[in-house]
Amino acid sequence: MPTAEQVFQDGLALGELRYQRCRWCAGRSAQLRLLCATCGGTEFDWKRSSGQGRIYRMAAPTSAGEAGGTAVVELDEGFRMNARLVPVPAHRLWPGAPVRLEVTEDGGALRAAFRPVAA
Repeated sequence: MPTAEQVFQDGLALGELRYQRCRWCAGRSAQLRLLCATCGGTEFDWKRSSGQGRIYRMAAPTSAGEAGGTAVVELDEGFRMNARLVPVPAHRLWPGAPVRLEVTEDGGALRAAFRPVAA
């Protein structure tokens, strides 16, 4: 049986963001969990996110011309996750900006990142 990390990474390899949904309370999380943060449940189903959402909160840009770094992204499915942002001109990033999933590679590992899309 594959581990939770393998299921998540297999999804990224297919260009998908997979998340866990609690069978007891339907709570959702992109973090790999043993217990549901809402009800303490231990049974999860894997679901596929649309990969679309909005920036909920973001870190300060590292330079005046380009922004990137990290943010909290709220996905259309109703959960939030810490995420990397693809470096773009700073004027394209603000809380509420629409974003979509983009899978990137970092040191041989696949990572979920988000790119702003036209509002």
